Amino acid sequence: MNINFNFTNLTSRYNLMSQLLGVKKNQGNGLLNPAGIFNARNQKGMGMANKSVKSDKEIEEIIYESGMCVRGMIMNGKSEAEMHQMIGVSEEYRQKMFDECKRHFLQENGVANGDTTKRSEVFRAYQLSIKEGDRLKGTWSLQQYEKQYSAALAAAVREANPNWKNGDPFDASILDNVTRESVESTLVKSGNTLVRRASVSGSSLDVQV
Repeated sequence: MNINFNFTNLTSRYNLMSQLLGVKKNQGNGLLNPAGIFNARNQKGMGMANKSVKSDKEIEEIIYESGMCVRGMIMNGKSEAEMHQMIGVSEEYRQKMFDECKRHFLQENGVANGDTTKRSEVFRAYQLSIKEGDRLKGTWSLQQYEKQYSAALAAAVREANPNWKNGDPFDASILDNVTRESVESTLVKSGNTLVRRASVSGSSLDVQV
């Protein structure tokens, strides 16, 4: 029997963030339509057409068994408030994310290129390094660091060259003093995100480089 269910309803129940999946062709922050997972499964010739899906758990298992999603990364019945919580992220994976942000920034002159970034690999490895129940929150937390690392790199280049735009070449030595530690020293937790600490004078928030 062919699988027969409403993908629109499924999508509303299963919000799959593409940066969590390690799918190289979908490196953005949007939602992944579960139809794509099932199509990929069929293309692999794994016999899904003969399976009858009767429950949410069976759907989850098919997605997990496809290898395209780490266990614990499906928001089935969970609210954004449950997922969007800051928890501690190990120094090892903060460093790996910073290194990838900097590598990619240098390679692409500050342009976020979904074809050449390896951010999904970092996310996936991190997810597998922590317990299943922490994976949604942990991924959200690591993403907050990622955003700040990328912003700090761009700010450093613009400080040296105010006319610089993403994609323009720049002197790579500008980023020599931008380290994970220097960026994190400017960050404070604000609710469920990280923000740069205000200067004593209350002026604009400049990353220290």
